[in-house]
Amino acid sequence: MTLEAGSWTDLGSTGIESVAGDDFNAIDANLQSTAEGKWVMNFGSFYGDLFQVGMTSPQPTKVAQPIAEATPIAFVPTPPQAQEGAFGYQHEQFYYLFFSVGTCCRYDVSKPAPGDEYKIQVCRSTTVSGPFVDKNGTSCLQGGGTTVLESHGWIYGPGGQGVFEDPELGPVLYYHYIDTRIGFSDANKQFGVNQLNFTSGWPCV
Repeated sequence: MTLEAGSWTDLGSTGIESVAGDDFNAIDANLQSTAEGKWVMNFGSFYGDLFQVGMTSPQPTKVAQPIAEATPIAFVPTPPQAQEGAFGYQHEQFYYLFFSVGTCCRYDVSKPAPGDEYKIQVCRSTTVSGPFVDKNGTSCLQGGGTTVLESHGWIYGPGGQGVFEDPELGPVLYYHYIDTRIGFSDANKQFGVNQLNFTSGWPCV
């Protein structure tokens, strides 16, 4: 197995695509597996927000069900439904759904009201497909979400996150953010990492 240029094979479309009028937006894909070998794809942005669809196994290259049957996993009921970047991560007995909410970009052109900028939130479930709830028990389908990381100090609008398992540090959260000491344009975005602590059952940095 290699990541070298020229070693890749084009396997075509996964079957996840959106057109005008769909409830979902087919971006921000996140492929996730379970200990039992099940594969799912999390995706979505705005409109109906976040969805999940089953993938073929053992090679998860195509959808295993019609995309129209994708399962809603998170939704903000108030416009403009600014929620995206789903990332599923299993830790011990829970499946955690990380996502970004708020305004992501173009802060140099139009800065959102305080608190409306990007932030990273999470819900969890005992199954990979939900239902997901936040720390207060609010359903992720009803606007639920516990904040993991938000603007603080010179860090502004963190989001676009994912989680990886470091052999020494354990779970690590990665994301992009604006360093207000540098500038607010999208070209100024920085890459951030933080170790995650799950001691309470909820991830915190």
